[in-house]
Amino acid sequence: MKKLIFAFILLGGLIHLSPPEVKAQTVISSSVDAKTMEKVEKAKVKLEKYKEDYDKAIEKRQKLREDFEKKNSSGKLSPDDISKITKKMDKQSKSIEKMEKKMSKLEEYIEENT
Repeated sequence: MKKLIFAFILLGGLIHLSPPEVKAQTVISSSVDAKTMEKVEKAKVKLEKYKEDYDKAIEKRQKLREDFEKKNSSGKLSPDDISKITKKMDKQSKSIEKMEKKMSKLEEYIEENT
């Protein structure tokens, strides 16, 4: 019985005298930080992918514009063809604008969480 009481007193003393950092729940905050860091890394990967897609989309729009100008200047396009190509270029421009918005949101997210 004396050994049991001595063990409880010893254990209580160790817990009472342990540093406050050990008692605090820093594990939870560090796990949250780890999760946000994972999200930031994923956002960086997405941002790189969007930048590549953005560059490709700009090149595609430029190529469409050049082809349109060549064919239109030579007089090979009908009015229907002209409207189709302009719709295609407008659609490409809208997708580029969407990519720009997504990239700006990701950049803001990365800046806020780093």
